[in-house]
Amino acid sequence: MSMRLLMTGYSLALLAVLLGCVIVARSRYAYRGIHWLTASVSAALIGVALVDGRGLIPDFASIVLGNEAILASFVLLHQAILVIVRSRRSYPGFSQGLAALVCAALMYFTYSAPDIASRIVVMSAAVALQCAISAWVLLTTDEPALRSPMRMLAGVLISFQVLEIARIVAAILRPPPPDIMHADDVHSFFMLLQCIMGLANMAAVLWLALCSQRDDLHAMAFTDGLTGLMNRRGFDELLEREIQRSQYGSEPIALLLIDLDHFKAINDQFGHQTGDEVIRCMSKLLHAQTRAADSVARYGGEEFVMLLRGSQTGHAESVAERLRNQIAAIEGLPHGICLTASIGIAVYGPDDTITSLVKRSDDALYRSKRLGRNRVSTATV
Repeated sequence: MSMRLLMTGYSLALLAVLLGCVIVARSRYAYRGIHWLTASVSAALIGVALVDGRGLIPDFASIVLGNEAILASFVLLHQAILVIVRSRRSYPGFSQGLAALVCAALMYFTYSAPDIASRIVVMSAAVALQCAISAWVLLTTDEPALRSPMRMLAGVLISFQVLEIARIVAAILRPPPPDIMHADDVHSFFMLLQCIMGLANMAAVLWLALCSQRDDLHAMAFTDGLTGLMNRRGFDELLEREIQRSQYGSEPIALLLIDLDHFKAINDQFGHQTGDEVIRCMSKLLHAQTRAADSVARYGGEEFVMLLRGSQTGHAESVAERLRNQIAAIEGLPHGICLTASIGIAVYGPDDTITSLVKRSDDALYRSKRLGRNRVSTATV
């Protein structure tokens, strides 16, 4: 197998990946971590091109700088992973120290005691160690929505680590010829596998970035921008699933529709910024008072909705009264504003649909409004 042809082919593949990364990075919807991935691919391309120039350029550039650039690509890939999975476990001092040790070892085994097998051992050990750190971050980061792509990337990195360890063993047991461009079939095969695994690494990181972007867009579509609570669209989809689950499992669910009294007057008198602050305070209270099994959302304007799982009428009324009293007791609002809320309750019945359940809770809410506000009303089935 022609090593120079293999390296040239790998360089062209990296160039294609780099162009794709640059296009994505310049697009309006750039993926998180894409700039670090672009830097990683660039470093890999530079490193492979320098190694491919062995015999045509000085050994320092081909051996030392080329291998350092390849190692840098793994360090930058690790940084891309950290950004994508939102991990703060960065070890810049370790990576810098590792690069310095590798540089010193490459210089020694190139000029003081020339030995290609030792250079392979040093480089493979450094890459295996960097892959192990990246895989550890992926396997210990809690991102449920990204679990599948994270595990796949961790598997690719661990496979790369195993490959590097196997190459260390091969270099010790069967040292390659001094000119790597004339390597035997064993070491040529290892180089081919490294090229394949290198591209697999980048593809897996791209998939992880794509899944992360999809998760971000999903969160934006179903999250209220002002409060951070679920929005109406998200809640409607959740309610549909819960009604289906209740139909099959016979678990009762209750809906609380909560509306701030005289909120328009607050906006008119004190301005929309004050109104937004009131909405945020209200959302924090509701979020703090929501059980892990329940859900709360901003349904629109000054209206909030709460889904109580496993709740019959008595429990729902108890929760609503507690919330009503806590809302009235909120202190520290701008301009000394005092809040009250009207609440409507509807418990899911066997003939209910999403529309009818929401309408019954809405009717109960407006009954509270008609009766003087700051009270709780329950819809009849």
